[in-house]
Amino acid sequence: MPTTSYWHRDNREHEVIVIGAGIAGLSASRELQRRGINHVVLERGVIGCGASTRNAGYLMRGAADNYAAACREFGRDTAKALWRWSENNLQALREAGIESLRSYQARPSCLLAVDDGEARELEESRTLLQEDGFEVGWHTEGADAAWTSGMARVGLVNPNDAVCNPAELIRWIAGPVFEHVRQGVEVESVDLKSSKVSIQTNAGEYRCERLLVCTNAFTESLLPEFRDRITPRRGQMLALDAPEVSLDCAYYINHGHEYIREAGDGVIALGGCRGLFADQEVGEDDTTTDNVQGALEDFAERLLGRRYPVLCRWAGTMGFSPTALPMICRIPSLEGHAWFCGGFTGHGMSLAHTTATAAVAQMLDESSCLFSRVS
Repeated sequence: MPTTSYWHRDNREHEVIVIGAGIAGLSASRELQRRGINHVVLERGVIGCGASTRNAGYLMRGAADNYAAACREFGRDTAKALWRWSENNLQALREAGIESLRSYQARPSCLLAVDDGEARELEESRTLLQEDGFEVGWHTEGADAAWTSGMARVGLVNPNDAVCNPAELIRWIAGPVFEHVRQGVEVESVDLKSSKVSIQTNAGEYRCERLLVCTNAFTESLLPEFRDRITPRRGQMLALDAPEVSLDCAYYINHGHEYIREAGDGVIALGGCRGLFADQEVGEDDTTTDNVQGALEDFAERLLGRRYPVLCRWAGTMGFSPTALPMICRIPSLEGHAWFCGGFTGHGMSLAHTTATAAVAQMLDESSCLFSRVS
């Protein structure tokens, strides 16, 4: 087990401690710093080493499926609030300066139907979105590589979305609060001692008045009581060397089971096909598998018309909530001293920043929000 030298030991008493330095944990740190709260962020690896830097870099409106499906699953009021929540997430990042990132691009996202059933759902979604005051576009044809294969039926467009390099994003989020982050600190146990939270780590004990856990997919090993509340699921991606391929949108295909976009410098980033092997894609392991990677290559060939060289393969582990909604909740075993923020169900880029900010408000101000009520 790694050890920590005396020279790296720091103050171990804080008003708030955050566990996890992904998008959520670092966004919480920014809010805590804005409030002037004495805090520290503990990260067992390096910043963003989980799904925060292993995703496709979509900053898109919405959640796991189309708006019509969400209205049926959550109820229309909750679906509308969730879609606004994701819009607010991107707006907050823009106000903080995300547009200064070299990799940031304002890029519409397009939900692309490849069968008649999904095409009908997207048409219903368009009507509902317009009725609820959302700006939405509609494509029945296109000239880029996503359409020329003939697979596409229709496309519902989120016109105000964006894309970026998630590794650059995480460094930018961390920038103003990096002094608060302790990397390489693995939490071994959490309990209460004398009305304070005691956190045992490989670097010794930390203590705080309030704890915010932002470990998402990796929560169960720290908090066994969350076994049925957060399910870790693997998502796999690859990058193709395809300089002649042009994509006008960041595409979200087949109910979001597959997704593809330009990544710059002639590279196409593609992910998904997890649903074909769903039983095998559960757990914290973030290695790639031949079956999913093969399915991704086959899908890319069908969509783009030929097989392109693979530059890179990778995987990341996401945290899914039982409701498919983000979660802000108290941690019962720590008797009102600790909260959990996570369960982004594959949409941490679109939801985590604003959800973590709300989690800090709930923890410090006893405020409430939609997702703390329903999760």
